[in-house]
Amino acid sequence: MDRLKTGMLVSAAVRVASAALIDCVVVNRGDADAGALFVHIDALDGRHRLLSRVIGFDGDYEWQNLLGGGAEGWSDADAVAARLSREREIDPDVWIIAIADQKARNPFEML
Repeated sequence: MDRLKTGMLVSAAVRVASAALIDCVVVNRGDADAGALFVHIDALDGRHRLLSRVIGFDGDYEWQNLLGGGAEGWSDADAVAARLSREREIDPDVWIIAIADQKARNPFEML
């Protein structure tokens, strides 16, 4: 199966977010071909979620929640910032996308 390059995927998600009136910003531009992808969702009410794109057991991409306790997987802004800082130290070539949306939508899931 052919995989869409990360840079193209991010570009498409930003366009979809714009059309859906979701505030979406590329915070860190990573490797255009196959960079790791992190999505920080701010629900604008104190809740934050950090998602990472991973390959599932069936070979398809999935979104994994990296932080957050409880059933819904929410965290605070400081925990997300600390984790993203560590990820950038490990791999400075990661993609980081910041989303601010009251409905906490992930535009990558809208593609």
